[in-house]
Amino acid sequence: MLFYFKKIFGTVISFFYIFVNLNFYNSIFHEYVNDKIFHITLWLGIVETFFWIMLLYSVFYLKDKSSNTNSKSQEEAEKKVVKDIRDLLICFAIFLVSLICINISRVILQSSPYMNDVVSSVSTYVLFVGGTRVLFIFSSIVFIFIAVSRKSVLLIIISVLNLGISVMIWLDFDANITAVMRIIIAILAIIHYIFLKNTVRYTFKENDNGKIEMESNQKLKLNKQEDKK
Repeated sequence: MLFYFKKIFGTVISFFYIFVNLNFYNSIFHEYVNDKIFHITLWLGIVETFFWIMLLYSVFYLKDKSSNTNSKSQEEAEKKVVKDIRDLLICFAIFLVSLICINISRVILQSSPYMNDVVSSVSTYVLFVGGTRVLFIFSSIVFIFIAVSRKSVLLIIISVLNLGISVMIWLDFDANITAVMRIIIAILAIIHYIFLKNTVRYTFKENDNGKIEMESNQKLKLNKQEDKK
């Protein structure tokens, strides 16, 4: 039940992501006051953060198909599951941190001409803005490898489009084209949520010693196989 609620919530966020990008797209062709641009870019940043949190979280429901070898023991399966989750958490944390920094810089640079001049003239600010953009490119490349390992066509297309967006942002060209690309990503994400299935389920339980342990359906299958033997 909770799985389907997450799918619905992710779909709703994707629709909001389309709307905020449409507003951002329209702001390129209209001379809005700074206060309105501030609210447009602020809402874009907030919704975009939640959008990517839900989309990245959905990856945990997809099985890693990069390796065709099956685990022969429960211990080996547990190690693979733990390593996979650890790698995903590290990559997604870097992705989200760089994304949030980019959204903060977008709000500041596009809604305030004064701050735009300040950032362009102070080397520390230039290094921060440029560094987060490079980090976002790096995390976008890593996301492509993650999408390929899950063999999800929709995620692969989304990751490639996102890499293109990250490069355009690095080139300081976050405008109508990137807004259209983000809308396409949102549409693909909605389709992704519709066909998403819980192929890998991670659950956490408390053992006899009071410690929290992690289980996956892969581990549960191994337990069943051992019980039959």
